[in-house]
Parts: sequence; structure tokens; C-alpha cells
Amino acid sequence: MTLPYDVMTDPAVAARRYRLLAMLIDCVPLFFVNLALGSLLNPQWFNTTVGDASLSSSGGLLGVLFVNPFQDPYWFSDQVFAAVAGLYFWTCHFRWGQTLGKKLCRIKVVTTDGNPLTSRQSALRAVFYCGVIMIPYVGVPLALADQLMIAGSERRCLHDILAGTVVIKAPRW
Repeated sequence: MTLPYDVMTDPAVAARRYRLLAMLIDCVPLFFVNLALGSLLNPQWFNTTVGDASLSSSGGLLGVLFVNPFQDPYWFSDQVFAAVAGLYFWTCHFRWGQTLGKKLCRIKVVTTDGNPLTSRQSALRAVFYCGVIMIPYVGVPLALADQLMIAGSERRCLHDILAGTVVIKAPRW
């Protein structure tokens, strides 16, 4: 699908670097929310030391990325965090077209014809954005591919294509 000329040029499609920076900015408050949820749902989470046998036998980074969800004691808290993050992205994109990171980077999500997002489009983005990472074994690589696949002159990720959205430069505050 090719975007209309007016969406592609005025306002211009957001640069890749601003999209990635906005995502990193959004990860900071979500990281602290994850810490809070982890301490509330799993109080023993902070009591684990690096020398603990359960951590050393977990398989390291591959064990974290490709863990069997039925053996992971933190799987439920991961699901809760994904739901909270999805709600954050859905609400921000539906109401304002921007998350905190997008606002600071002066970019905004709109439909391919330049209109504000509908609730359905915002939900599709949020579910794909936050839900795909929870798929065992393939979720993390698929989420990374989604973020890195800001392809073509339209600079749209997989979740943009799925929801029929595009990220543009936002007007000044």
C-alpha cells in the first residue's frame, strides 16, 4: 500500500532515529513499572543473588529469551506487565496519537490518510507491540524484527502495516 502524497510530504514521515529514540524513552517508565509489578507479584524476586544455583543453571541469556513459559515462575507477572504496557500504548495512541517518548521526539501516529487513530487501530498496534513478545520462543526475535523493520520510504514497521498507521513529524507544541 502506498501512502497518499500529502501524508508522505507534509507533515513528513518521522525519521527512524526519532522512532527508536521514542521507544527507548518509553522503555524507561515501563522499566520502573515492571520493577514495581515484579516486587508486588513476586516478593522473592529481589532476594535472588547472582551466585544462586537457579540462575547459574538457567542457561544465561538464551535461557531468558527462550524460556518455557510453563516452567517460568515469573510468567504470570510478565503477562501482567505486557497487559499494562499494552494499555499504556493503546491509551496514549488513541487519545493523543503520542506516547511520552513520541511527544519528546515530536513525532505522532496517524492513519495512512492523516487522520487520528481509531480505537481499533490503536488496539492492534498495542497488541502486536506488547503481545508478540509474550509468544514463547519466537516472541523476542519477532519483536526485534518489528522494531528493526522500519522499511522503505514510508518507514513503517510491522505493527504500522497491520494497523494501517504511519508515524509523522508532529507540529510544535
